[in-house]
Amino acid sequence: RRPLTVSLYAFYQELRIVRPAVENSAYAGRLGVVVGLGDEPGQPVLYGLMLDGEEQLVSCEETELEPTGRQFHREDFYDDSRRLRVRVDNEGRGQVA
Repeated sequence: RRPLTVSLYAFYQELRIVRPAVENSAYAGRLGVVVGLGDEPGQPVLYGLMLDGEEQLVSCEETELEPTGRQFHREDFYDDSRRLRVRVDNEGRGQVA
């Protein structure tokens, strides 16, 4: 059984990149919102941050980040009103329901 990883920050929490790793140095001081979480066993927790003006997520460890005190909600980023339903048969084929 895999041990439970506890993350310090929550989904949709706003964070500032204050101590960036070398690969994230270009993002020093930038604000981002947690939209992804990586928790591989034996590895540090990684946060996928959505930064304004960036097309791809930036991946940071907890030690690089500091909370701003601002918490967003899923609906601030995603429109769930247009959901699609897909039925999958026994052979793994999907069909729009």
